[in-house]
Amino acid sequence: MNEKKFDMIGFGNPFQDLIVELDKLPPTNVNIRMRNYVFQGGGNIPTATVAAGRLGLRAAILGVSGSDMFGHANKADFEYNNVDTSHLMLDEGKRTDFCVCVSEREIHGKEFISCPGTFRALEIADLDEDFIKSAKILHIGDMLTEAKFQAADWIHEAGGLVSIDAAYYRPDIYENYRYLDIFIASETYLNSMCADKGEMSCEQAARYIQAQGPDIVIFTLGEQGGKGVYGDKYFEYPAFTVDAVDTTGAGDVFHGAFNYAYLQGWDVPACARFSSAVSAIKCTRLGGRAGIPTVDVVNRFLETGEIDYTEIDGRVAHYRQGMFNL
Repeated sequence: MNEKKFDMIGFGNPFQDLIVELDKLPPTNVNIRMRNYVFQGGGNIPTATVAAGRLGLRAAILGVSGSDMFGHANKADFEYNNVDTSHLMLDEGKRTDFCVCVSEREIHGKEFISCPGTFRALEIADLDEDFIKSAKILHIGDMLTEAKFQAADWIHEAGGLVSIDAAYYRPDIYENYRYLDIFIASETYLNSMCADKGEMSCEQAARYIQAQGPDIVIFTLGEQGGKGVYGDKYFEYPAFTVDAVDTTGAGDVFHGAFNYAYLQGWDVPACARFSSAVSAIKCTRLGGRAGIPTVDVVNRFLETGEIDYTEIDGRVAHYRQGMFNL
């Protein structure tokens, strides 16, 4: 692949998350104390892009936020995490996507309460062809707009790849496998696909998708790790056991880590194992971004099972100060 200005562009709109940690949800009309709370940037593609930037890729975000305080906080958070924001639009007078993420310690569960923003969608006329062609990988989460199709065409013309976070089984994704090169889907996607197409093993489902476009197809299966195919090979990778605090953003981080590893030239099973480790480490701290490790921390964890929190807890302290700790 020819030398590019960026390794990865994430094409997705940022959320601002308020993560609230509880022992468990209270009954109606009962006041309980939180264990903790923190504001962090969110959204599946933006958080994957932050993970890529943290791990050392030259990453950029392409999307829209409102011009409200959350939009400015999002922009600052990308810059804190080494993500280029030159193509992040702050739509004047509009509100940013916002989500309250509740993490329940007793059941290791989580709930999401979201409020969509009021900003406009990016159109083809908003896109910078040279910018998109300047990346090795375009990372997306849906194919809902014509702008996504155009961006995919442009990056393919320039010899790049399209990766997708297929969290949900939807027509905009399953009707457009041909646009995709790296397809990583959730267990939810797999289960919905099997309900629609008939029961299949992970390998059979992956081969079905692979035959329609992407060479790499992986299903992430939570505590069971994951399974996938690449070329004519089938593989499985493990989940790692850690003292998990919050799984918010775990899958998002996996995607950014996978693209990092893939661009290092590693084989696909090694990429998946590395990404699983990054995701596990992230889960040991509250929120989708504070716990994202550096490559050195991940390598030490893979070698010894130990997590060096020195730098991570510096990030925790940064986020604890609030969304405008710039």
